[in-house]
Order: sequence, then structure tokens, then C-alpha cells
Amino acid sequence: MASFTPAARVQVLPPNFWGAMDREIARLSLEPGARMIDVSKGNPDLPTPEAIVGAMQAAVADPANHRYPSYAGRPALRIAIAQRYRDDHGVDIDPDAGVAIFHGSHEGLMSAIIALTDPGENIVLPDPGYPMYTSAAGFAGGRIVPLPLAEPGYQPQFEALDDLERASILMLNYPNNPTGALATRETFEGALAVTERIGAAFAHDFAYSSLGFGGRRPLSALAVDTGLERTVELQTLSKTYSMAGWRIGFAAGNPSIIDAMKRYQAHAFSTMFGASQDAAAAALGGDQAASLALVEVYERRRDLVVSGLRAGGWDVIEPEGSFFVWLRVPGDAVELAARLREEARVAVAPGDGFGERGRGHIRLGLVQDDETLMELIERMSAFARRN
Repeated sequence: MASFTPAARVQVLPPNFWGAMDREIARLSLEPGARMIDVSKGNPDLPTPEAIVGAMQAAVADPANHRYPSYAGRPALRIAIAQRYRDDHGVDIDPDAGVAIFHGSHEGLMSAIIALTDPGENIVLPDPGYPMYTSAAGFAGGRIVPLPLAEPGYQPQFEALDDLERASILMLNYPNNPTGALATRETFEGALAVTERIGAAFAHDFAYSSLGFGGRRPLSALAVDTGLERTVELQTLSKTYSMAGWRIGFAAGNPSIIDAMKRYQAHAFSTMFGASQDAAAAALGGDQAASLALVEVYERRRDLVVSGLRAGGWDVIEPEGSFFVWLRVPGDAVELAARLREEARVAVAPGDGFGERGRGHIRLGLVQDDETLMELIERMSAFARRN
């Protein structure tokens, strides 16, 4: 059997930090003993609201959706996105020039970085940050410039970029994965000032756009860059409507950035199933009561886990949004996560996978029901008492 060497662009990609951990979780899940409680991922456990499922079922039965759709995305979906921005954030978006549709925000984020970055150009990424940003930078051949997120509050330390002269793109993500922090207006104003100085685009990953706690609606970067001078914002329906498996995302903002992303997408990816677009339009354009109810569920789970783990001896950083909880831990977080899997049958994400500043932390996802989360608290508290 012949053995082939990957292309250089693949060889430079880092090993998948999560792959070995997933294999270990799967192995332990098959062994006798307590069931594995897996909170290492951000995979929503709640079902998609019935009205959206009904819209999808009707759209699947429509023969018009059995043909190839346009690369431009359905007008109804683009209009619904623009309407959502107007209603939720007071931002006016041109649904034709200012919106692009993707198979999930993962594809959109990849498109933003690759479409704007030439090999050797600087790409500013948050630290800690979502690992896929690093993967996209690797595909683009860009040079990563870390932007530290400082405690408390995990806002960017823009002074770390004072000596940076040029970059293609600066990426931020709020509500933040993994820390659960919300952005301040000053953060987005600072990002715009820096990107103007270094000639970069500002890309904001707004995946958790609906998930702010304590009655706070997460701030859209487009509500600060109201003229869409240099910002593109990326969203997904995965979290807002529990539609993770549906793979529907979009980008909105500066028309020249959107155009570059569409041009890349037209060559790198195919079109999206028309029925999925119809269902997404129904989700975004319909009654938002179900999405608001999801926020209440995650906030209740947050309160349960934060108070329970603190009482059990863990150093918990209370999240302001998202559906993650970020904990400080002593020593090596990778080693601690391995021990939690082995001894407590609890799978968590070590912070090392999110960058240098993620070390000494672990992340939990609030993607289990209350009963399971109570069991998680009991197991982790018992583990802490033993150690």
C-alpha cells in the first residue's frame, strides 16, 4: 500500500488537541463503573423548538428545495438576519451586500481569515481563544500574534499590540469561549482603534449572541462600528435556537469583507440545502420566546454549578454569558482533567487547548440536565476533598 505525505499546508497544522481526549473518553465510557459525565464540549442538549422543526419538515416536502439553491443564500434568510440585527441591536444591515450564509459559523470563521490573509501576514488572535482560530491561521499561512485577555473580566490588553505595525485581521469572541466574559463597549472601541492603526479587519465571533445573564444582552460589535467601517460579525443558530446539528451560520457587516468571504466560499464550499435556509429564516423571523427561554435554562444551570462547585472547594469564575464555566485549578490542568476522567468519570476540557493563558484552568459545558449537573457537582466535590 502506498504511503502519501500530506501537503505542507496540512503538515503545519497543530495536532488536534481534543482528539486524544475524545478517544480516552470513549474508552472509559465502555468500562464498568459509573457512567461518564461529559461536559468537555459545547454541544447543546436541549431540543430545537417545535415551530422550527415544523418549518423544516414543511420545507423538506417542498420540491423546490430538492434542487441546487443559489450561492447567494435565500433572500428570506438574508432579510430575516437583517431584521434580527435591527430588532436586537439597532443596526441596519443591507441583506444583499452585507450578509453571507455558511454551513455553520465554523465555515464562516475559516472564510473570514483565509479570504483576508496572505501567507506571512500577521493575524491577531485572543489568548485564551477558540482553537479553530489557530487552525484557520495555519491554513492561511498567517503568523499568529497573541492578544492577551486579562483577568478580571477577560478583556483584551491592547497595549500588547503597541509594536505591531500591520495585520490582516484581528479576532475577538464575546460572550467568550472559554471564559464566559461579556464584552464592554470600550473593548470594541479599542479593537476598532487598533485595527484602523494596523490596517486590519475586525472579525467578531458572536456565536453566543443571545446568552447573556443577569438581564444583560450581549453587545454586538456592529452596534459600536455602526458605519460598518471595518467589522464583520459571525453568528450561528446553534446556541440561540439549539440547532447545533443543523449547521447554519452567517456573517454580517462590512460589504467588502462579506464580498471576499463569498468569493472564497463559492470555490471552497457548496450551497446550503434550501429547506435548512427556510427553517433558519423561520427561526430568526419568528417569535423569539423559545430562544429567551433557553437563556433562562442556561442561567439556572450556571447558578447551580457555580454555587455547587464553590461549596465543594473549586475556584470558579462566574460566567456573564455563554454556556461554559471556567475554573482555576492548581498545577497541570491536562493532568487534572485526566484524573477527573479516571477517578470521577467526569470529562472536562483542559484550558491548555485554548492557548498559553488557558493553562491552569479547566472548562465545563452547561449542556446536561439539572440532575446530571448535580451528580457532576457531587463527584467533583468528592474529588476535591480527596485531593
